[in-house]
Amino acid sequence: MKSAVLFLVICIIQATGIQAQITGHFTTFEDWGAEFPDNKVTKAWKNETVILPFVINSETVSDLNFRLTSTGENIQLEVVQLHAVEGDASAGNCGTAKANGTFEKQMFPDRAEFLTENSFKAEGGTSYGAVKIKIPEKLKSGRYRLELSFDQNGSSLKLERTLHVIGRTLPDFSSLDYDMDFWQFPLSISTYYNLTPYSEEHWDLIEGMFEQLKDLNQTVVTTSVFYDLFNTSIKPVDQMMIQVRKKPDGTYSYDYSTFVKYIELAASKGIDKEIAVHNLFPWNLTYFYFDEASGTVRTFKSEPGTEAYTKFWEPFLVDFASFLKSKNWMDKTVFWVDERDANSTALLIKYVQSIDPAFKFGYSGRFSPGLSELVYDYSLASNIVLAPDKLSARKSKGYKTTYYTSCYEAQPNMLMGSNYGDIYYLVMLSRARGYNGMLRWAFNLWSPRIMESAIFPDLPSGDSHFVYPEGQVSLRYLILIDALEEVLKADVKVKSHTTKELLNLHTRYYLLNNEKERSGMVYTMKNYLNK
Repeated sequence: MKSAVLFLVICIIQATGIQAQITGHFTTFEDWGAEFPDNKVTKAWKNETVILPFVINSETVSDLNFRLTSTGENIQLEVVQLHAVEGDASAGNCGTAKANGTFEKQMFPDRAEFLTENSFKAEGGTSYGAVKIKIPEKLKSGRYRLELSFDQNGSSLKLERTLHVIGRTLPDFSSLDYDMDFWQFPLSISTYYNLTPYSEEHWDLIEGMFEQLKDLNQTVVTTSVFYDLFNTSIKPVDQMMIQVRKKPDGTYSYDYSTFVKYIELAASKGIDKEIAVHNLFPWNLTYFYFDEASGTVRTFKSEPGTEAYTKFWEPFLVDFASFLKSKNWMDKTVFWVDERDANSTALLIKYVQSIDPAFKFGYSGRFSPGLSELVYDYSLASNIVLAPDKLSARKSKGYKTTYYTSCYEAQPNMLMGSNYGDIYYLVMLSRARGYNGMLRWAFNLWSPRIMESAIFPDLPSGDSHFVYPEGQVSLRYLILIDALEEVLKADVKVKSHTTKELLNLHTRYYLLNNEKERSGMVYTMKNYLNK
């Protein structure tokens, strides 16, 4: 029916000689879709990357030719098409609450494709895009005109901005002291593309994943003893990151070759600060090994502290410690436990450190004073505020403290349906609280139709991915880079009383439940940093 109506409209336009009109404007992340303020001036630092989103309204679905120019010398310009992806408004609902609920579905302009040809696709009615602007470090301060023009079947549109480059230079992004920790799912890549895991083609795509992560200032490489963080099914032994083999005599051997290649590839891209190792205390309490006697992968379930658990893990811990020391990786390796019982985790840490006191642990979940004494890398739920004395105690030990958002937070969050300004707020809030950075549980856990739909049975849309296949990223990914640059600006101006005051204002607890006030906070901070 819709196709027939569209065909009729086109025929009427052609018969009457009326040209289909295109309209549009630049918009902002804080007030998405609304026209950019009338002054049409965007302030920026030298060496900064600026993202300018725009809206295009078109009466037809034919492609638009575009031309992007600037009066600034050596300013790098790129146009990004923001493709619509199906999602749902289910923030705050996980697991059975999501599975049993009914949520509104809508299309979100989330999938970001960098255009190499001067052709922009009109995706029916309203389409979205962005201009990515890299400002040279040596560019003179001043005002430069930016012009983005479109043409579609004889109808034209011109969008204009003035880029005001102020007399400040942003330090190189690599100098940012802010730890981003996105958990990686390499087997999700091979599953999506139907590749043999850890084949040459798979490694090429993993390399691309690490490059995307480094652009977000990722500092941690995510590894697993078995297949991935959750191990929901039995897979062949050669898909284990560390191949655990049980010999006919009952002893175990360990093949670290995939583990080593994965870590070294990450390190070659600059991701080498921490090695996170999962699976010692998984949600399903299930462990895997290849039984050489039967030639099959076997599993068993066991709680930490039981005889079966100790019998399986102790030989590994002894061998793993020796291996890590031979690679000089012991000091940066961290066993990770995700939202498990704090008391059980504390007992596990004491057991593992009885094997070798050099082993470190990371933990994500509620704050436990006793656990905090034992955990090197502690990530708190975003609505938990760590008391100043507790944070000082952790810093005095050289411990790392971050926070994370997940499917449980209705707001603020980084989901497809979240307010885009929340990304700026959350990233700056970590700095304001005195933390080391942020954690997100999934960078690239994809469904088969992720390019068109991000609806999952048990997760809100956008919770499980920040990038897409085919080397494409998300709009949220682009905003996150911009938000991290805002933190870098705040670091440059950290000695200013106003900077300290604005950072302190970020920590007002009621902002976590007031979207309008959060947006105002983001707007105020941005304006100040660009003075």
